[in-house]
Amino acid sequence: MMTFFPVPYDDEVLYSILARYHIRSGNISLKSTLEDIFSKSSITSVMDLPSHINRIIKNMPINTEYTSDEIIEKYTLYPFYTAFLPLAEAAKIKNYMKEEEGGRIYNKIGLMASSISFNQYFKFCPQCNKEDMKKYGELYWHRVHQIPGIFVCPQHKVMLHDSEVDVRGFNKHEYKPASFDVCKLNNEALTCSDGTFNHLTNMAADALSLLCNNFHNKPLEWFREQYINKLKVLGYANSNGNVKQKELLTDFVDYYGDNLLIILQSYIVINSEYNWLTEIFRRKNKSTHPIRHLLLMRFLGISAEQLFNDKIEYKPFGNGPWPCLNSASEHYRELTIGEIKIKYGNDSKSPLGIFSCSCGFSYMRTGPDREEDDKFKITRMITFGQEWEARLKDIVTERLSLRETAKHLQVDPNTVKKYAEKLGLKTYWKKVAEEPIIVSNKNVVDLATLHNKQELYRMKWLALQKVYPEKSKTELCRDNKAVSAWLYKNDREWLKQHSPQLRSNRNVNLRVDWEQRDSEILQQVEKLVQEMLSIDKKPSRITISSIGSKVGLRPLLEKHLDKLPRTKKYMEQYLESIRDFQTRRIKWAIQILESEGEEILLWKIFRRAGIRMEYQQEIEKEVIGLINDIRSR
Repeated sequence: MMTFFPVPYDDEVLYSILARYHIRSGNISLKSTLEDIFSKSSITSVMDLPSHINRIIKNMPINTEYTSDEIIEKYTLYPFYTAFLPLAEAAKIKNYMKEEEGGRIYNKIGLMASSISFNQYFKFCPQCNKEDMKKYGELYWHRVHQIPGIFVCPQHKVMLHDSEVDVRGFNKHEYKPASFDVCKLNNEALTCSDGTFNHLTNMAADALSLLCNNFHNKPLEWFREQYINKLKVLGYANSNGNVKQKELLTDFVDYYGDNLLIILQSYIVINSEYNWLTEIFRRKNKSTHPIRHLLLMRFLGISAEQLFNDKIEYKPFGNGPWPCLNSASEHYRELTIGEIKIKYGNDSKSPLGIFSCSCGFSYMRTGPDREEDDKFKITRMITFGQEWEARLKDIVTERLSLRETAKHLQVDPNTVKKYAEKLGLKTYWKKVAEEPIIVSNKNVVDLATLHNKQELYRMKWLALQKVYPEKSKTELCRDNKAVSAWLYKNDREWLKQHSPQLRSNRNVNLRVDWEQRDSEILQQVEKLVQEMLSIDKKPSRITISSIGSKVGLRPLLEKHLDKLPRTKKYMEQYLESIRDFQTRRIKWAIQILESEGEEILLWKIFRRAGIRMEYQQEIEKEVIGLINDIRSR
């Protein structure tokens, strides 16, 4: 039995605590120390997942309040190795550690079959050692430093060094303490590029998070679903969960680089049928080494807290509420739809969203939404509802043409016809085709008696002018294209003589006041350009064509910009080449990532900015410069 128990230091591994006990106990024989601690002299010293913990607790000094669970969770690598195991499996391993079944631990946890090997030597951080000596008067082995795959101290962000103490020493019963004699700086630390070092630093921080946060264990399927949903969000999987393997593997290897993956014993051959990354998504009941989980998490932009605590959802249509697109309603385009249904067809790679408003209007859209304006698009109508039908009835009474009616309701003419017949409405657009054609007040001709096509179309044209006396020739042609097109092609002179004449009161002033027009257009262009430069909107390239299209003056700006000197001078300040536009998108993406609290990484910037792969290499240096500027703030 122990007469004292050393107070554990911050993040000290149990092996180190027991090594310090041996020194302070004054025992000459290792077996005497083992008898004190375990009441047994044949115990093997184990650093990462030791067993016989209950014996240690039993031999603690009287009134000591340590428990087996506390020792295992705070002073061994148990939280790291079991983080991604189901609760039942983790509980079994904990029981093996409490009892005397150390031989079953490694097989149960899958480490013996893992391709990631154990550390050969205990590792140390030179700066930690200096601080520990100053604070405690002695050194100790830090728990996080001993995790296989961790090469950087998460606290000081410096490379770890190998000590001279073998993790599985020559004397398997010995607990060797940390000291300056065995922690010498003549043992070279790993050397690597800045990019690889940054990845290793992140890996150390994530591993420490697993050790310290005691996340609740989840089923293996939980992690698979979390990853698949994130892949959907990032575009690496379709809506059915089928992973785009080659694209994923290529981007993953590009993100980390071959050197880092080799260091972490997680190299990937992209064209190979087998690799550990695709196995995570394929096999539901196979565990994966924690280091590889951390690699995948960082690549996908998932923190440990998010992975374990938050259900990652694939929302192809974003977050609600969503707009009602019933153009006949007073709440048109307002966010009135609180819930939607999403369907995934067996053969479809795209999700289908069904949007239903309380007004009875419902529609379907094929996703995912990629732009902000996508939420105002309709793939297929489902139901129109009473408000829409009531509006149709009102429009019919306004004597509008079929096309005008369809335009008001934002549907095609066939839909208007269908619902007008369904509601039994008497429509004016049917008047010409279905009622007798009035040629004069005295003569009525039945269409069925007409055999001559020319006569038929002439009568239709004359009848249209009687039904719509207020319309011009242009308006009649637009609304009755079949009639006007036939007459224009086959009976042009007659059409010219029997069409509405230009009204005398339509005086056209052909003289343009270009100075006034320049001033008016400049105001529109200034407002538009500032909107296009706004951080709130995804960037669109500023060109003469894009400005002209948005203000509805594209032909004028493309052909007569020289006549608008003030507008031209203003636009020339903001017109963008392809490279200028790429730079603005990059800066926009960085601002968005910062506002969302995301880590500013090269691949994230390219993805958010939408920079195609073939352009990334030529602007990579510029983007890295921007990233370095941010980090040096």
